[in-house]
Amino acid sequence: MNKDSVYAIVDLETTGTNVQKGDRIIQFGCVLVQHGQIIDQLAFDVNPERSVPSAILQLTHLTTKRLAVAPYFEDVATTIRQLLQQTVFVAHNVNFDYPFLNAELQRVGQPALNLAAIDTVELAQVLLPTAISYRLRDLTKLLAIEHTNPHQADSDALVTAKLFIALTQRLAQLPLVTRQALAKCAVYAVRQTSDYFDYYAQQSAGKLPDYLYISHGLALRKKQTATTRLTVPTKNYPQTDVEKKHYLQPLLKWRKTQGKMMDAIYFNFTHEQPQPLILEAATGLGKSLGYLLPFSFLLQGKRQLVVSTATAVLQAQFVQQTVPLLNQLLDMNLTAAIVKSPQHYIDLAKFKQALQTTDKLKPVQLLKMQLLVWLTMTTTGDFTELHLANYQAPLFAQICHYNQDIVSAETPFAADDFWRAARQRQQQADVLVTNHAFLSQHAVDTIFFPKESYLVVDEAQQFPAAATKASGHQLMGDTITLLLKHLHQLLAGNSAQTTLAKLVEAAPLVHYTVMSLDYGLSEFEQLLIHLQGQLNESFMQPLTSSQRAGGYFERVLDNHALANWLQENRGSCRKLYQLLNNCLLLSNKLSSQLLTQQVQWLKSEQKIWLTFNQYVQGLVTLRQQLQTVFTLLNQPDQGQLVWLTLKDNGDVASLALHLSRLDIAPISQQLLTHFAPPVFTGATLSVDHRFTYFKQSMGVMATQFVEKRFASPFRYKRQAALFAVTDGPGVREATTDDYAAYVAQALVQLLQHNHRQTLVLFNSLQMITAVYRMLLQTELPKHHEIFAQGVTGSKERIIKRFGISERGILLGTGSFWAGIDLPKKALEQVIIARLPFAAPNDALTKARYQKIEQAHQNPFFKAALPQATLKLRQGFGRLIRTSSDYGVLVILDKRIMATNYGKRMLKALPTSLPKTAVSLSELGSQVGQFFAAKV
Repeated sequence: MNKDSVYAIVDLETTGTNVQKGDRIIQFGCVLVQHGQIIDQLAFDVNPERSVPSAILQLTHLTTKRLAVAPYFEDVATTIRQLLQQTVFVAHNVNFDYPFLNAELQRVGQPALNLAAIDTVELAQVLLPTAISYRLRDLTKLLAIEHTNPHQADSDALVTAKLFIALTQRLAQLPLVTRQALAKCAVYAVRQTSDYFDYYAQQSAGKLPDYLYISHGLALRKKQTATTRLTVPTKNYPQTDVEKKHYLQPLLKWRKTQGKMMDAIYFNFTHEQPQPLILEAATGLGKSLGYLLPFSFLLQGKRQLVVSTATAVLQAQFVQQTVPLLNQLLDMNLTAAIVKSPQHYIDLAKFKQALQTTDKLKPVQLLKMQLLVWLTMTTTGDFTELHLANYQAPLFAQICHYNQDIVSAETPFAADDFWRAARQRQQQADVLVTNHAFLSQHAVDTIFFPKESYLVVDEAQQFPAAATKASGHQLMGDTITLLLKHLHQLLAGNSAQTTLAKLVEAAPLVHYTVMSLDYGLSEFEQLLIHLQGQLNESFMQPLTSSQRAGGYFERVLDNHALANWLQENRGSCRKLYQLLNNCLLLSNKLSSQLLTQQVQWLKSEQKIWLTFNQYVQGLVTLRQQLQTVFTLLNQPDQGQLVWLTLKDNGDVASLALHLSRLDIAPISQQLLTHFAPPVFTGATLSVDHRFTYFKQSMGVMATQFVEKRFASPFRYKRQAALFAVTDGPGVREATTDDYAAYVAQALVQLLQHNHRQTLVLFNSLQMITAVYRMLLQTELPKHHEIFAQGVTGSKERIIKRFGISERGILLGTGSFWAGIDLPKKALEQVIIARLPFAAPNDALTKARYQKIEQAHQNPFFKAALPQATLKLRQGFGRLIRTSSDYGVLVILDKRIMATNYGKRMLKALPTSLPKTAVSLSELGSQVGQFFAAKV
């Protein structure tokens, strides 16, 4: 490749993906690019000598009749060869187009092309690291490239050429240090894409843009740091409806109930003795502004407002949309900062070290390239900006921050550190936005949340579950066994491996430290296995046949019995903790010694140093867990649940000790005492028009609250409809596979001619996986993009991709029932596979039900039914998000109509919502009639 290279951007439309099985090219498109300009283009149909499959016809609109008059491939093969000679072949997913074209050329007796080739998918992944999707249609939307005829070769080739030009411009404009680092990392790039990075790494440096700077060999974006402490409003709170309308209109529609919510908050906190509030603000009321506006007048530059939300998506939405909107409405300068754990932020020193080695895995090298470009874009250093499918790659564990302490000023990159900058933003912000899990763990931590700050717990119905999950701890088991195994391999390993022991053989003192640490870990491991055996002998023998089902055993422990066991084994437990502490002291000593040793190592050997630091952090986490668990286990009356699990057919090494809060009353008490009286708000806090269940789940029944409910402004009679299928299989009678087959059948029947965006809600990942696999065997994937939680990516990535899709089907559970906002045509159908009752065999659920039974109450009516009713309301709440939305809710579980409790759940939905019982065979036509009437 050189400055005069001609790039041939090619797109093929084909009857399928396999030439050997008879698939053929039906359209060829090519655009020639030189010096960043389009210099020529060519496109024509090709007669495939066979009929066009229906799925391809629907995608491309190329009919068999149209192609029958087109030239055969052998008639145009010479033209294609002549066109492409002396060019660089470029395509979006080049490993499809290039081999397919060569196979077709060889089929008609022509020699295969031997061209350098570049993949625009990989270029986009590197140069657009924050893109949600790398499909051609999504990238063209992102870059505002007009795409008139998707899946037509001439149109696709033209937009791919424009994409290639745009990406090339981005690459050329990157700082030289970044381009050079990209070239070093691109060792596994597709075909000759690495040569492309090499070419631009050799170009002149150019002037560095004003918004970038170079630090220790990394190009970084300059951060904006707030100079003021807190905002002081210069206006008075708008007490009348007229004054509120003056602020809100014409940008926003005036909602009287929203004004009532604002007044309830403002006048409560201007009262001499403010009280905590429970405010149910129905969907569509404008809840976020409903509490943010009054608090903006209450802060007075003296306090901070802490807003806790359920998800990272809602956090970002609040900071990036809600706060700027309020500032625009009130002409204020309220500042907001997200509060999350340091693991979310990149540690630049660790990343720089990771760049020194070449990983054997291509995805790791690609990720390094994405991070290099991202560093020229980000001002936060927060990994979640990358929209990756998952953040479990080992590289993230190697390069993230672990300690919440601010880095020392003497440390390299100290002035550039993102965690330090995040803490500065938090200290200077008016509004701190966090999530329920982090708040529950750090409620009284004044480093993050100053005492007497205002607090709003938004989507408060999700707080108990989030706090319970965050309080969970696990000791022993596979995770720790695997960590110790990796450390042993890294330290001393076997003769075939490169180990720390081998690397420091020439330094006797360092070698002694390595071997001492390896021995200390062996002692710790042996004592851990001994304690696992003692627990197994004391509590897991004998096990009943039901407990042995599926090779997975579980037993809830009596806290006092476990406390007695701890007393009997106190010496061993103390020794276990001391051994771990000694290992960490040796690890710190070894880290200091290796700082001087690693300078002599090869770059490939320096990766061992990074991996060692990562594993040591695992030991630090384990020590923290040991401290927490032993403290809680010595307080058996603190409301925690402890249970043992054993898998792998009784293998004692797999025995794990689990601990979790049975109720969150202590955490709720922290919220009530550390902060000003909190505001708990959400769209679904009440059951039967009362907040009893919510207060019970929070453990605050004895607390006096101001309690208010604010109705929705939506007109559900006009905007929505509910259809309940009455002839599905019984949930108790059908096996999991049978019920999954029914759900898959229902989805096919409803959606085969219905292309509206659809969210399908489940109660388990197991059911999602089963239904997803069944749907892949149907015609639906040809016309719809199917997203499945736990299968096709992380929750955040799935939601973002679903939000920009046009015929999407999203299969989700858990947090998909609440806290996602997909207005208008982003979501028009919600389907509930089963009524959302919690799994009764879950250890926590069983313990809670047992506690209710001990109080001579019915756990179904006291806990299971209210919880499921709230969740049903939350699921319906995903459907109608604005006054112009319309859509249908479909319930496939016949219990909603056939049982008294089902009818009771149905009454919890808006009374104006039309509700119709239908058979499965009638469902499609009934839903079709609803949408036809709206059109």
